[in-house]
Order: sequence, then structure tokens, then C-alpha cells
Amino acid sequence: MFSFKRTIYPLILPVLLIVISAVTLWNWPSLINKAKNISEIKAFMVILPLMPYIIFSAVVLMGWRYNNAGLILTCLTLALAYFLFSHYGSLALQQKSAGLSILEAGAFLLPVNLAIFSMMAKRRIFTTFFVVCLLLLGLQIVAVFLLCRWPNSAHSPLWTGIHNIFPQMADTLSQVSTRLGSWFHESGPAALNHISLPALFAFSGTLLFLLIRFLFTHDAIQAGFAGILVASFLGISDLQTFPAAIIYFSAAGLILIITTIESSYFMAYVDELTGLQGRRSMNETLINLGHKYAIAMIDVDHFKKFNDTYGHKTGDQVLKMIAGQLDKITGSAKTFRYGGEEFAAIFPGKSAEEAWRHLEKYRQDIATTPFIVRSKQRRKGNSKSRGKLKAFGQKQARVTVSIGVAAPDKKLTTPEKVLKSADKILYKAKKSGRNRVMV
Repeated sequence: MFSFKRTIYPLILPVLLIVISAVTLWNWPSLINKAKNISEIKAFMVILPLMPYIIFSAVVLMGWRYNNAGLILTCLTLALAYFLFSHYGSLALQQKSAGLSILEAGAFLLPVNLAIFSMMAKRRIFTTFFVVCLLLLGLQIVAVFLLCRWPNSAHSPLWTGIHNIFPQMADTLSQVSTRLGSWFHESGPAALNHISLPALFAFSGTLLFLLIRFLFTHDAIQAGFAGILVASFLGISDLQTFPAAIIYFSAAGLILIITTIESSYFMAYVDELTGLQGRRSMNETLINLGHKYAIAMIDVDHFKKFNDTYGHKTGDQVLKMIAGQLDKITGSAKTFRYGGEEFAAIFPGKSAEEAWRHLEKYRQDIATTPFIVRSKQRRKGNSKSRGKLKAFGQKQARVTVSIGVAAPDKKLTTPEKVLKSADKILYKAKKSGRNRVMV
């Protein structure tokens, strides 16, 4: 089911930060001209190239605090990429060689590493897996150093020493670098002639991979990684303009911070199965209620029996259907998953009788909505047999809910008391035959 909140909203902030970065870069000359006589701005310009490192350091601290290996590894990757392209990019552009260049290797490895580390958002630090990833990242640095033609590296004392001590290894590295260079020298469009065609394919494939993962998981972290990928690509696309890499890599770090906080909020306040607000969010809502409100407790009838008959996966589908209908309830209600098969709805500014009308419509919608249960035989059949089993491969089940509603009065003076009263009324509704709303 398409949900604007879970599909579009996580993409808004990454896109907004990238747009702000592009606008800032576009207006950079005029901004500098207006502020060139201000001493504070001049001091800021001195530390400006360090801005991405400051942001990445903050994210590393977050990763340490959250015990999140993916955050730390992603920041290390972005920091290395920013270092390579900001310090060696212009020199590498001027000094072409037959071998693999630092720009070509960095542009290819950046999206590949981001794709890998995007799948490590829930991995912990101080684990064998984390250490292995650190070692692989270190091996990439060594490989780039050995295989790439760094500016003036052929005449450096280090390379001269390697060639004198290990001449065969030096010749082998030179041959491998030349072969890789012949592959990576296939450049993309003229505007991106310093980015190889394999690197463009790597960026495109990684972006497609991240967007598909996001559509399936609705995880803000995956949306953030897509934004990071786009921002870093823009950062390495324009090496001639001074602040481009600084601005876009800073944006990438900010995207990672914001989406990490957003993902943490989602885990703490939103129920993962149904997408409704969870118990903690409901408790905070109860604290901030006014004098007039109504609270409804909702329970799925015979849910345990339904689970035992059709299985827990089908039971989860029932809960999703109940939550989906509850999210559309009228009356400006705030809806929550209370726990298990219980849900709650809070109607600010409404009496119990006013809330009853909206809840009764919701109850009728649930009772009249057909719920199709697919049989195990249909799920296991092949594409040909599914057509034959269509009439027998699915069953229609009836799902109903019981609802109890309460509002504050002389005895029920606090939201906690109103909630307990609504819960008691709910069980009266269940004992009275279920599939009803009682006040």
C-alpha cells in the first residue's frame, strides 16, 4: 500500500539539502563579493575546507554512541573520497597518464563502498564483521596507492626505492595499472570527462539499488544513502570550482546526520509493522491533552483464534489492514498501536458521543471490507497451477473489531483514568457480543 508519509517524506530532506547546496554554489561568487571585506568571513573561508571533516567527525561520534558500524564506515569512506578529490583532483586532471588515475579509482570505489555500507546500518562495532570491513577499506587505500599514478609519483624517493628493491613487483604493478587504465579511460559525457564510464555505471547502479531497497523497506537511512550518493557525485563532478566538493560533501554528512536521527525517531515512536504511532508517542500525547477529548480502545475480535487458524503472517496482514483503515478514520483522531492486537484513537476537542459517530463508521468499514486469505496450496503452486486453483486457492474471512470509548468527567479527571475506563468499556463490548462500539 502506498503511503505518502513513509515513501515521500523521507526523501524530502535529502532532496532539499542537495537543492540548497546547488543554489549556494550557484550564488557563491556574488556571496563572496558582498562579504569580501568582512574579517569574520575571511576567517571562515580559512576553515571552510575543514567543514566536511568536522561534520564527518560528528557522525563518527554518533556512530560510536549508537554502536552503529555502518555510520562509521560510511563517514570514513566519505572522508577519504573528499580528501582524494579535494587535494589531488586538480593535479590529477592536469597530469594524464597511461595507468589508472586516482580520480578513476576513487570515483569507482566510492559508490561501491556506499552500496555495501548501506546494508550495515544495523551492524555493531567491535565485531569481527566490522574489523573485516575496516581491513578491506585499508586494503583499498593500499591498492589505490600502489596501482594509481599519483602526480609526480614516478620521481618520488618512495617509488624509486620500491622499484630498486622489488623491480619485478614494480613492473607487475605498472602493467596492472596500465590495463586497468585502458578500461577506466573510457570516459562518460564531455561534461564529466574526468569520471570514467565504469564509475558512471557504478553510481547509476548503486542509486537504483538504494532506491529499490528504500521502496521495499521505507527506511529513512536508505533514502539518506541515496541522497549521500547524489551529493557526493555532484561533489566530484565539478573539480574546477573551489567550493563544490566542500559544499556537496558537507551536505552528504548533514544528510547522514538527519536521516540517522529520523530513523532513530521512527524506531522509538513508530510501530514497524503497521506504520502507526507507537505506545511511547501515545503516552506523550496523553500528557499534552486539553480538557475536552475522547479516548477509544480498539481490539480485533477473535484474533488469537484467527492466528491459530491461518498463521502469524496472515495475522500480521490483518493488523496492517486494521491499521490502514484506522489511519483514515475521520474526526481528526490521532491513532496508535497500543500493543498486540489492540489499537487506540484519541479525539482532541470531542466528546465521547461525537467520537462514537466516527468510530461507528470505522467499525462498519472494517466489518464490510472483505479479507482474502490465500491458502498454502495456492502459495506453493506454480504459475500454471495457480490459474486452476484460483477458485479453491483463496478464502474470504470476516474481520471485526470491538471498541470502547470514554471521556473525562468528575470521576475521570486524568487521561490515565480515561484510558483505563475506555479499556473496561472495550471488554464490556466484547462480552456483549463483539463487533460494536460502546460508550
